[in-house]
Amino acid sequence: MTITRVKLIPREIIGMEFPEATLLTTEQQAKYEEAVKSFANSENARNNLNIPNKGSNLFKVIFLNQIGIRTATLPELDLIAETSPDFLRGTYEDAPAVVLRSVEDSNSNNGYIAKSLASLVRKRNFSHAVVIEGLKLKEDSQSAYGLSFEKGDSFRVIEAPAFDHANNQKRFVRINQDYSVDFDDKGQRTFYTRQNGVSRLYLSWNLDACSNVGNLAGSDDGGRVVLVSGEATQKTLAPYLAKLQEEKAKQIAQIEANYSRAQAVLRGKK
Repeated sequence: MTITRVKLIPREIIGMEFPEATLLTTEQQAKYEEAVKSFANSENARNNLNIPNKGSNLFKVIFLNQIGIRTATLPELDLIAETSPDFLRGTYEDAPAVVLRSVEDSNSNNGYIAKSLASLVRKRNFSHAVVIEGLKLKEDSQSAYGLSFEKGDSFRVIEAPAFDHANNQKRFVRINQDYSVDFDDKGQRTFYTRQNGVSRLYLSWNLDACSNVGNLAGSDDGGRVVLVSGEATQKTLAPYLAKLQEEKAKQIAQIEANYSRAQAVLRGKK
């Protein structure tokens, strides 16, 4: 048999182990349930955290990260949906982040949460939606959920205009790491956004991307928690990616220089 095509894989990444996605195990669920008992002063908080293995809500995935069990972000879930859709299809998966669009929230249960998050990110006026990652839970009797948020070690705020309500029900093909979204009328999936306040982030059973749900605690047996391991490899790959970025910039600069010279020749200015 004659080989007519060979894929060139850079030496730097041959043999590397890349991050792996798995589902929450029974043992990890047991660790989670034990940790939930630490919310000893609030039955309301415990009730909103007592989510079984076949189930998911915003509070569960954030608390899993808080106790050292790293769950998949929305861009990572979207990558799985693109490359291995059957792994997710038929269930929904929450991401450990929220979208905040305004200080006020039309869902009365979220009014206090929206205001406290706006204070946390030091914003009162929102020109665009923001995605907030790296949150931690704390007991809070003023919250309708018995829980509110504070900054964790990996706290960050990303302005995310793609999550504005103007993009509700648009078709898309990809959610990027920076939370930009590749919208395309020919895309097979739908992007849902909420008009105001705070919302959770998840992929639905048919792989649509949803940030339109204000019920932060809702859960049913269609929910699954996806974990991601192998982050050391990401750090190993970073220098190689930086080199690629540097080479990309050089090539773009060369192309632009060649283009400018060609234009000068056409104009008779050489």
